[in-house]
Amino acid sequence: MFAAVGWPASLRDLDLDAAGVTSGPRAIPVDDYQRTNVEHIFAAGDVDGRSKLVQSARTEGRVAGWNAVRGPSRRPGYDVVPTGSFTDPEYGSVGMTEEQAARGHDIAVGIARYDDLVRPVADGRSDGFCKLIADRRSHAILGAHVLGEYSAETVQVVATAMGAGMNVEQLAEMQFAFPTFTEAVSMAAQKVCRTIGIGRFPPAWSYLGSPD
Repeated sequence: MFAAVGWPASLRDLDLDAAGVTSGPRAIPVDDYQRTNVEHIFAAGDVDGRSKLVQSARTEGRVAGWNAVRGPSRRPGYDVVPTGSFTDPEYGSVGMTEEQAARGHDIAVGIARYDDLVRPVADGRSDGFCKLIADRRSHAILGAHVLGEYSAETVQVVATAMGAGMNVEQLAEMQFAFPTFTEAVSMAAQKVCRTIGIGRFPPAWSYLGSPD
């Protein structure tokens, strides 16, 4: 079992009171433009208590720098932020979970098993899967979760598709390099399409089990 409860920002030595900057017990509150309560002072990264991920901190830093120089016009987005847990097995995630998506969407789910793909089997790393979640009506990709080898790398393919506004059938038609772990994304997308009843995809991507 792995548990992470977060961490407070180290604010004690910043002398924020002297600058008139308001802070909480664990973070410095900022608005949508990364501004603190003092308009010409910006905060970005873990200190603002939002995403607390390196990838988000980099984006927030660029946004804060731009807004500080050019005026408040840019806002960081958090809808598509892929994450990975570099445990064994590795885990990658982006977007909503199945439970979260089901609260506001009529969803379809496709699961591609690593043991149905050539590369994971050939590498002896066939324990794993890729789950893709999409909206039945709009065909929008809502989230993806990958467990197994190269999960954090694989899930970024879905994040890129989500960021580009691709729908699930467009992702299903992508010609991924063979043989790769990333093929699981296309396989899961094709399974979603078959569930929804769109596109022309075979019942099974491949089958590496016994004939019977």
